[in-house]
Amino acid sequence: MTVSKEQQKEHQAYWDKGADIYDGIVENEIMNESYGKWEAIISKLLKDKKELKVLDVGTGPCFFGILLSRMGHHVTAIDSSPEMIQKAQKNAEKYDCTINIIQTDILEFAPLQTFDLIISRNVTWFLPNPVGVYQKWHEWLNEDGETIIFDGNWNLFLTDPKEAALFNIAQKEAITAGYVPYRTEEEISEGDQIALTLPLSYVKRPAWDVDMLTYIGFQSVTVLQGFDSAVHSETEQILNQHRPMFAIIAVK
Repeated sequence: MTVSKEQQKEHQAYWDKGADIYDGIVENEIMNESYGKWEAIISKLLKDKKELKVLDVGTGPCFFGILLSRMGHHVTAIDSSPEMIQKAQKNAEKYDCTINIIQTDILEFAPLQTFDLIISRNVTWFLPNPVGVYQKWHEWLNEDGETIIFDGNWNLFLTDPKEAALFNIAQKEAITAGYVPYRTEEEISEGDQIALTLPLSYVKRPAWDVDMLTYIGFQSVTVLQGFDSAVHSETEQILNQHRPMFAIIAVK
């Protein structure tokens, strides 16, 4: 699936509008217990490997970039949103992290090096061309390098009636328990309309990803689940009870 320049601008504008909100979320994550929990999850997955060359894809305000830089890795962080890039640069400076931060669309990125690790959080659901991106990631990795994809079936409720029924019940329970959406109703509606144009809103994940990553040539593809209760609030856990976060670990 190709994306027109008009669609690229639409997607950038959507994330630009959310930059302040997500910057606040990241600031809270860095300052509260979420930081240590994420560090523990990633450290376990990386098996304490040192000084990796890391590509943080869709970095947003740079939470993973900062975390991995503080862990001693050499981080390049990319995002297509100019506003998110500004937040990332601000946060990298604030937390005294040396991170190569680049504004670019994923498929237009032309790295000057290969990487030991490509990592993303809540990014792949938004890919207009996930197959093309996964192929690029395979190319950009060193031998035995790996990609770690944190994501969820966030938008399957838009295309699957059974998932919609489950999500509607969970959403009501979460709001009753005090959940407050991050974005305005107008922005949520805008995001839903964009999601309906994206291929991963129509497939069951992570099974789709496992099949595709294996087909592309990754030698080992495994899935981790059951960790999201450590990094989500109680109301987020209620909201996402039928669509838990997963991690896909694919080794070249």
